[in-house]
Amino acid sequence: MPTLETVDLWIQGNVLDRKAWNDSVEKPIALNQANRNLARWYPDEIITDEILAYQAIWELQGMDPALKFQKQGVKSVSEGEDRIDYLERDKVAPDVRQILGVPAFELVEDEPVILEGGRLL
Repeated sequence: MPTLETVDLWIQGNVLDRKAWNDSVEKPIALNQANRNLARWYPDEIITDEILAYQAIWELQGMDPALKFQKQGVKSVSEGEDRIDYLERDKVAPDVRQILGVPAFELVEDEPVILEGGRLL
């Protein structure tokens, strides 16, 4: 089971862009949130220090005020002639998606089930 100490050691030895992690005082909360999300999105996978580290950093990078606009559905912000357009940010860290593949919430089929004949008991 990954801990704050083991994840921190993995990040310090393996991640170049760790500014969001190093600057945060919310590391335990980021790990809890990342662990909770990963358990929901990848219920059959073992969550390693590496996977938890990538997702926790991704969660902390999401604290950026510009990314908060995306969560609220803002498509663009403009001031005078300056305009910033926002694309939707993936919930899953790109490295996690590369390692574990498609998360469970994307595998759910929205197709209705067609029942022909018979009756429900």
